[in-house]
Amino acid sequence: MTGPSPARLLDIRGLRTHFFTDRGVIRAVDSVDLWVDREEILGVVGESGCGKTVMARSILRIVQKPGRIVGGRVELEGIDLLGLSEAEVRRIRGDAVSMVFQEPMVSLDPVYHVGSQIEEVLSTHRPAMSGRERRQRVLQLLRMVGIPSPEARVNSFPHELSGGMRQRVMIAIALACGNPRLLIADEPTTALDVTVQAQIIRLFQKLQRELGMSLLMITHDLGVISEIADRVVVMYAGSIVEQASVRELFDRPLHPYTRALLRSIPNRDRDPRKSRLYSIAGSVPNLLDLKPGCKFFDRCPHAMADICLGTEPPIEEAEPGHLVRCRRLRGIQAKDSL
Repeated sequence: MTGPSPARLLDIRGLRTHFFTDRGVIRAVDSVDLWVDREEILGVVGESGCGKTVMARSILRIVQKPGRIVGGRVELEGIDLLGLSEAEVRRIRGDAVSMVFQEPMVSLDPVYHVGSQIEEVLSTHRPAMSGRERRQRVLQLLRMVGIPSPEARVNSFPHELSGGMRQRVMIAIALACGNPRLLIADEPTTALDVTVQAQIIRLFQKLQRELGMSLLMITHDLGVISEIADRVVVMYAGSIVEQASVRELFDRPLHPYTRALLRSIPNRDRDPRKSRLYSIAGSVPNLLDLKPGCKFFDRCPHAMADICLGTEPPIEEAEPGHLVRCRRLRGIQAKDSL
């Protein structure tokens, strides 16, 4: 048996995170396997509720009740984070692994200056730093993330900043304790206009390159993924249905769900007055009432009950580096247009 690849930074195997409710058990993350190599940008894409955020929170062990990690391994440089004590994981959070959370206006405290919120992170993780050192570090971080006039902005309240500036503050908080080896960004461009989205994407690319870190980018926006990621993982109803390099996925998507997602992207070359925007038929399945078998069965144009139902399909390598979870793959013609 060979050991882990020397290029591999994060290795997730069989991760299962369930929510135990009065109505039953929700398998929000259902036996997920994925990896992130050193200095790689991995995109995780899927509809709302597919398990992307729960998976990311499971890496840092910050799943809120009634959720609980019930199985699997999350190895960072060969160390299983799920086997560590809470004190040991707390030392890793914000240092070796950091996360930029959704909705900065919710994540930032509205009654404190943004500078003091960055300082709070430093006080917690770097107690030996003097007040002067912390303030200098805060200004350095604000410059690093591209906030103009940091000496003035350090005393701003969150509501006094634009959405893009608040997102930059969130990135500064994630980088406060040093240079994390892995940065997780959860929907960092949501609710930003297109111009600001592009600026935030360029900022992530710049920081990833300059700091030599890996980036796990979570989004529902395939346009963002195409701009920034090296590889992409597609999630549906708690499971990974496809993963490949970005070029391979966009050029030759294999899973019916991935193909439908790509068809849903508006085509700028088409006249919107003469063509309708494509939408995926049906709705996301109720995780409390899943059919045994393929979770995409009810929405899939290629579904066959005798093949697709019964047990969930395994994820298999259709081509080198291109993994797909579909029993009908051989029956889906590659020439089918998107």
